[in-house]
Amino acid sequence: MWRCPVHWHPRDWQEELLAVARAALWEGISKGIRSEHELRRFIMASLMRRYRDEWNYGIRWAIPLLTEDWDDEERETIDGESVTANQHNCEKESIWLKMLIREALTHLNEDERYLIERQFWDGATETELAKELGISQPAVHKKLKRTLKRLRTLLELS
Repeated sequence: MWRCPVHWHPRDWQEELLAVARAALWEGISKGIRSEHELRRFIMASLMRRYRDEWNYGIRWAIPLLTEDWDDEERETIDGESVTANQHNCEKESIWLKMLIREALTHLNEDERYLIERQFWDGATETELAKELGISQPAVHKKLKRTLKRLRTLLELS
């Protein structure tokens, strides 16, 4: 479902996610969460946080270390595709934009962040979100629209 971060072996990453899920389950139960739906949401939020943290680390440290000595003529491969230094600069700009978006997301409340992450990171539909949250699809649409407007404002201020 989620791509393995660049500095992890897939088997080790799977074990890490299982450990995070178990810890989140224990924490959720300790906090008094009894609803299966709420526990799943709590665990999923913990897993997404861990996933994003690892990719943020990989983007900031692992990828630059792998590609820092490129010149204009040199070619490297990323995910099996040949990439020039110029393409790499575009990739760096893309990474910078992603970091700005992630920073803006930290200014949203937990519910807003959850909606954005589930729809754009995980590809969940509004109907799926409505079922998860126990509200109607039009209500999810309104919340997403409001949240995106707020996110847009935050990005304009950056």
